[in-house]
Amino acid sequence: MKNILKFCTVFLYCTIATAHVETVIINQGAYVETCFSYTHKCEASIVRLIKQAKKRILLAGYGFTSNDIAKSIKDAHARGVKVHLVLDRSNVTSKYSRATYLANAGVDVKIDSNYAIMHHKFLVVDNTVGFGSMNFTRAGNQRNAENFNIFHNAPGLVLVYKNEFLRLYNESDSYRQKRGTQRKPTIRKKTQMPTKRFGMVRAFAEHFIAITHSGGIPKQLI
Repeated sequence: MKNILKFCTVFLYCTIATAHVETVIINQGAYVETCFSYTHKCEASIVRLIKQAKKRILLAGYGFTSNDIAKSIKDAHARGVKVHLVLDRSNVTSKYSRATYLANAGVDVKIDSNYAIMHHKFLVVDNTVGFGSMNFTRAGNQRNAENFNIFHNAPGLVLVYKNEFLRLYNESDSYRQKRGTQRKPTIRKKTQMPTKRFGMVRAFAEHFIAITHSGGIPKQLI
């Protein structure tokens, strides 16, 4: 019995430690638009994708200062597309962030302060996902060595990024707070091996709840 319990404990611990890794099978009909910033056309590719949105835009970003991307998002919101953003906390105090511009336009903007930096740069537009090294900034498009990739006909990949966005969204705070009132970043500690049986069960249950991505999520995002 003790050996079985030890096995189950190790199995559950390994599940908790590795569940964040995703393997995605890309469909045969999938294709990728790849852009490098030396062409100065990555921003235009993102804007074009946003303009094609019909139902939903989910964007997670670190730096967000691009006027063209912000305007295309505002226009999408105005024509009835459901738009949700999760941005790094630096956008609260950044002089050039377009977060205020979009929040004032009625776009749902959240701030994630749970990490040293929330360094994602991806967006899900309907059934298409785009991501790369480039921030949603003018500098990223014109000055840096960056890349951005837009995947079409890859529903499995879209689902992975959609789920990650939902996780980020659920842990974030509304941007509509006074400057300086965001909670201080709390860096998550690595999962520790529980010393007691009930501690293991509790850790597994909390992890299972976390990866379901359902609690507190607005229905329009799902």
